[in-house]
Amino acid sequence: MNHQKSTGIVRIEKPGPPEVLKYETVELPALQENEVLINQKAIGLNFLDVMFRDGRFPTDAYPATLGLEAAGIIEAIGSGVTGFVMGDRVAYYGTSGAYAEFKIINVADIFKLPEDITFDQAAATMIKGLTAHMLIKESYQVKAGDFVLVQAVTGGVGSLLSAWAKSLGAKVIGTVGSPRKKQLATARGLKYVIDLQNEDFSERVAAITNGKGVDVVYDSTGKETFNQFVKVIIKGGTIVSFGAATGWPEPDLKMMEERGVRYVQGILNNYAGYQNKKSEAVIEVLDRVTEGILHVEPTIYALSDAARAHADLESRKTTGSIILKP
Repeated sequence: MNHQKSTGIVRIEKPGPPEVLKYETVELPALQENEVLINQKAIGLNFLDVMFRDGRFPTDAYPATLGLEAAGIIEAIGSGVTGFVMGDRVAYYGTSGAYAEFKIINVADIFKLPEDITFDQAAATMIKGLTAHMLIKESYQVKAGDFVLVQAVTGGVGSLLSAWAKSLGAKVIGTVGSPRKKQLATARGLKYVIDLQNEDFSERVAAITNGKGVDVVYDSTGKETFNQFVKVIIKGGTIVSFGAATGWPEPDLKMMEERGVRYVQGILNNYAGYQNKKSEAVIEVLDRVTEGILHVEPTIYALSDAARAHADLESRKTTGSIILKP
């Protein structure tokens, strides 16, 4: 089907700071067999996007359109498409090039959005929710009564991860970087929140756990804080690294060996629940949203303002999930 259309997109000509993100208008190619055209209503922004933008994860070719998840409405259908009709509400994740007003995509990569999930909720929770799913189901299996330390607890993944762990009966300790974020985490119902700027981290963990330490640490910062976290884990406990905002961790191997600490790298791309687009994992994530366990109120930026959204995320100005709106 020939459905010529132009679309606004955000892409980069080369890796670099947020300013390399440019909003442009391009012509879309004709739809091919088994492809649909999505009028995108909400696009997820993830820290992964930052790593593709700044070159930590290289892209195959430039110019490159960033973004890995979005939700919207099917506006046109190519030949051979079955199971979907124009007007269907759909979503996808793990397919590059999401920073666009309209997106051509193979039907193998999309799924119908449940009626009780909004476009905003879907775009804000698929990748972050699947990350949380991996962390509490596979990297370490969270049990009732566990002391679970979640770093950057007001961030996109941190807020979902802490809420999910809490719903399983874990005692969640969250870390934040400012009094404002501590206030926010407390308002969201977290009993134990440590402001790393103004409180002694080790002392607070010892007080909260009666000197026992935590069973698991979920670390998204990496190099800057990693070894500090090793000191507060129980003997034989686990540290799960799933991000590197300050660079990849440089573990003190001697200290880890002495304490019997298990180190796990949570790599979303290797997680079966993420790779299999028809998996139960994403359904489970969206079910937790419906049940109110994962509560999402995303910060919204215009798609054309993607550079500012990236800058705000990197400077830790934002809390929770961020979405872009065409």
